[in-house]
Amino acid sequence: MTMKNTLTLRNLYLFLCIVLLLLIGYKGIHIYQKIEAMAQAESLYAQKKLVQAEEWYQKARNNRSLLYKKDLLASRLQELAPITSMKESLSSLDHRLSQVGEAGDFSGFMNVYAELLEAEEKFSEQQGSYASYYDEIAAFYGIPDDVKRIFLQFIDLFTRRADELLEEQQYEDNSFKWNLLRIPDSFYGGEKQKDEKLLRLFQRYDEMVLTRMAGAGQYTDLLNWSQSMGSEYASRSISAAWLNRKTDELAYAMLQRDVQREQPAVFAAHAIGYREYLERNERKNAEIMAYIQNEIHRWIAAADAMVQSQNYEEAVALYGALSGYQDMSGKRQAAELAWTIHDPIRLFQQAGLKGSFSYVSGGGNRFGGLAYAIGVDEGSIIYLAVLNADESVQLFQNPDYPSDVAIHEVSVEESLSTEKNPVILVEGAAGTDLVFYSAYEARDSNLTPLFQFTAEGYQVMPDKSLLVTNLEGASPDEIAIFERQGDQYGFTGYQVQYTDIDIADIEGYPNEKVRFSVHIPQGGYGEVIAERDGYYIVLRGDLDFPAGSATLIGTFHGEYQQLEIPVSSQPPATPDPAEPETGQVDGHDGDIRDDTENPSDAVTTEEINPEDIQQDHGETADSTSTGQLTQAPVIQVESIE
Repeated sequence: MTMKNTLTLRNLYLFLCIVLLLLIGYKGIHIYQKIEAMAQAESLYAQKKLVQAEEWYQKARNNRSLLYKKDLLASRLQELAPITSMKESLSSLDHRLSQVGEAGDFSGFMNVYAELLEAEEKFSEQQGSYASYYDEIAAFYGIPDDVKRIFLQFIDLFTRRADELLEEQQYEDNSFKWNLLRIPDSFYGGEKQKDEKLLRLFQRYDEMVLTRMAGAGQYTDLLNWSQSMGSEYASRSISAAWLNRKTDELAYAMLQRDVQREQPAVFAAHAIGYREYLERNERKNAEIMAYIQNEIHRWIAAADAMVQSQNYEEAVALYGALSGYQDMSGKRQAAELAWTIHDPIRLFQQAGLKGSFSYVSGGGNRFGGLAYAIGVDEGSIIYLAVLNADESVQLFQNPDYPSDVAIHEVSVEESLSTEKNPVILVEGAAGTDLVFYSAYEARDSNLTPLFQFTAEGYQVMPDKSLLVTNLEGASPDEIAIFERQGDQYGFTGYQVQYTDIDIADIEGYPNEKVRFSVHIPQGGYGEVIAERDGYYIVLRGDLDFPAGSATLIGTFHGEYQQLEIPVSSQPPATPDPAEPETGQVDGHDGDIRDDTENPSDAVTTEEINPEDIQQDHGETADSTSTGQLTQAPVIQVESIE
């Protein structure tokens, strides 16, 4: 063995000895610690300091260096098992409290805190004489201090959270309030201090939120937030009187601002919102509701005045604005109807017609509807619109009016219209002094042509026939007759414009067209003599007069023609018994009257009625001659029937 090998082996032995000595020393230390732990535990046990004693017994048990007083140690630990159990439970809870507290997990912390309270209650009920050691064990782990510290941290956190939410304008998250309420009173200094602190914080926060909502015009959000918050407070038995007070104050201010700005629609919306808010919260506020009602009535009166002054558009708009608060349908419909009657073109627009209209007129409560309108569009289409009771519009139209005839007037033909079938009359230019008349009757959603003619004018008779003056194509003196034949009017003839007379009365109708019957002894063309009952006349005209009895139409213009009437042709004279006979003494002068002295007197008295036939008394005739002279009326004949 070499020197080198000898030294290496010796060093190895030396190293092993040192290690062995260290192990023996380490073992000895642990043996000493266990013996000391048992001694310390026994001393504390003897002093009834069981919590500390249990801790030293646990240290002795965990020291495996020596089996020292094994049975005694086991006995003591068995005896102190309740304390061991409490320590294990509280140690775990303390660890979890610190963990969730440092994480800011309030819900988790409250759950662990609830477990801590349950553990305290359980140990106080189950551990018997050892229950009194609970507080000592809790203090041993510092649990009361940890709980207080963490709760105070959360109080500070949630108080600052209120300001953060205001800064962020995030008003929906109110969990900080309910978290603060969950923290036990003792951490605020007592119940009174807690109530004062939290209610002051809540009021400041709530009023700030409501004020900011009002400032931003968030009226609905304000009321909803107030109601929601009120419900939250009520569920927690908190009387938040400031909430209703501030809400009423701000709502009133916003309503007044609406009035100042003359915004009835906004006011009505705010008013109904506030009324519903009161109803949902089962509250009343007579002052604000009276203010609302007064302003609503003021605006209604203003709208009524607008209707009276025919400012219908603004009146309808105002009624519509106020309808958000109360039913204004009746007044609004009445105003719209009055507007439509005043401005009938609205009916065409309501019926969906586009473009411009002319000759528009209308009225109300006619033709089975609330209102009606008539007019013509740019394409000369004639329209009639009737507003029904259900506010629908019935439209009648006719597109066939002649496009080359300029329209001068469109109206309702009152004399021909009925409630069911109105008649629309269109008057157009005929290029002369005459008028182109075109009438249309409303039937089956159409305007059916009733008549068309060009004339100077027309008149509707009681039997609904038409007397047309100066009809185009007819004599200006003729009056044409149009009568209804089915759905339209048609020409049926001319009006008779003469008077039926006895020819003996002709001189009583100078320059008047008359109709009479006479006997023509001898026919001829142009001029003939005629008579009736001994009364003679002269007939003239561009006519062929037939012999015999005839009925004629003509005019006496005051002209006479002298005729010689044969005596033999006159009817025999019948003496009047009251008259004296020829040769009798005149009762006045006693002279004998000679009838031959004035033969005409004999004709007048005995043969011709002196009131009917004008005679020329300057002429004389012998009663024995073949004829006599007479002045016969000349009649200009127009026609022979």
